[in-house]
Amino acid sequence: MRKPSRRKCKVCGEYFVPKFHDIRIRWCCPEHGAILAMEEREKEKVKAAAKRIKERKEKERADRRDLKARKVALKTKPQWRSEAQTAFNRYVRLRDAGKPCISCGRLPEQKFGGTMDCGHYRTRGAAAHLAFNLHNTAAQCVYCNRDRDGAQKAFEQGLIERIGAEKVEAINNDNSVRRFDIPYLQRIKSIFTRKARALEKRRARRQEAA
Repeated sequence: MRKPSRRKCKVCGEYFVPKFHDIRIRWCCPEHGAILAMEEREKEKVKAAAKRIKERKEKERADRRDLKARKVALKTKPQWRSEAQTAFNRYVRLRDAGKPCISCGRLPEQKFGGTMDCGHYRTRGAAAHLAFNLHNTAAQCVYCNRDRDGAQKAFEQGLIERIGAEKVEAINNDNSVRRFDIPYLQRIKSIFTRKARALEKRRARRQEAA
């Protein structure tokens, strides 16, 4: 019968010849066998603890996803419209950052969300169907937008200079009826949130390169 081959002790690293052909024997003496057994029990405890932590984190993530989904499901159409409009307006202000007010031509101190609004040429109250029309909007100083009732005539002239009389005429003649359902409002919010982020990233890269 062939003798067992030499093996390396997992504890001390010394080579030994086991008494039996048993692949489970990985120690050179009972004392080292006991040490190895304790080490492996500790490893199992660590593995079990890591598994519990992972499972807990996965459950927490799942709970957060469920909570978010429930909150989304409970949102009303006016809430979605408000969020969509906020995302759209933010994009327009970012798009036109650095440009003068569409109505008065002034370039007030650029405080994002402060001295410049997203102005609507045909107002949302009068033409709700154009609330998300990019040709109908431009950065407008707070004074013109809020204190001069939108300064519509000057707004129209500013738009003609920027996008052309033909497009402004199309806006003036657009009286179509549009119903914005919740899925549409969700898409608007998603699209213009992404567009705003992309603009911010491009500008940040240009500033870094300058």
